[in-house]
Amino acid sequence: MILTENNNAWDFDKHRPEIALLPLVCFEPHSDDLPLGTDNILMNAISRGVAERLEETTFLLPAWPFGTSGYLAGQPGVISLDHETLWHVVRDIAVSLNERGIHKVVVLNNHGSAMTGTIKPIGNFITKTAVRQLNYEEPGIQAIWVQPFSAARERLMEIFDSAADELHVGAVELSLLMHLMPEKSWPIPEDFVPDVNPSYLQFKPLAHFSPNGVWGRPSQADAQKGATALEIIIDGTVKYIQKTYRQLEKLSEKAA
Repeated sequence: MILTENNNAWDFDKHRPEIALLPLVCFEPHSDDLPLGTDNILMNAISRGVAERLEETTFLLPAWPFGTSGYLAGQPGVISLDHETLWHVVRDIAVSLNERGIHKVVVLNNHGSAMTGTIKPIGNFITKTAVRQLNYEEPGIQAIWVQPFSAARERLMEIFDSAADELHVGAVELSLLMHLMPEKSWPIPEDFVPDVNPSYLQFKPLAHFSPNGVWGRPSQADAQKGATALEIIIDGTVKYIQKTYRQLEKLSEKAA
């Protein structure tokens, strides 16, 4: 069962959520062509799909709309939080949930990238630290974070040749948009993959490496791939969440 912002207090009192999903997104330009709210569109669909497949009664929170987009500093339309601000957002929401008896908190830390695994986040880097400190400092809480593209990395690379090279405005993102909003005629940004490791974004913003704000191959996008990708991403994320909590349960049993 899923509870959302559209349910009332009676619903929450009767059904008592066992787990909460907190989607985090970024509000930032996706080249000159795609919506500033691209991440919000994608994460709303992904988080809803994940909530529908979890066995527990799930509280699906509204997506938090702003992240740390420093690598797009100065670009039109970007809204970026300070790292410490996002840390406190994650902490305060998770603590509030924990105080109300919802101890399992999953932070869906934007969509991430198939470029990396599930150990190091792409974007909103402070989320990993915030989740770790929650588990250290807040009694009873079991918080985890995951980036859905990363959780589905291997299977995404089977359908997108470019998935492992994509960081921003690639074929995966655009294919999902095409699938989720088929009524729109989406422009196809020009492909661009910088010849540097993404770690260099710690030193220079994206505009220094990409003239059009693209780090990927959006020319390979299509709606059918988007439909397949959405299913793969939701399935991979659910499996990651379930596996992680099973492992945490085993660790708690050993500690006891």
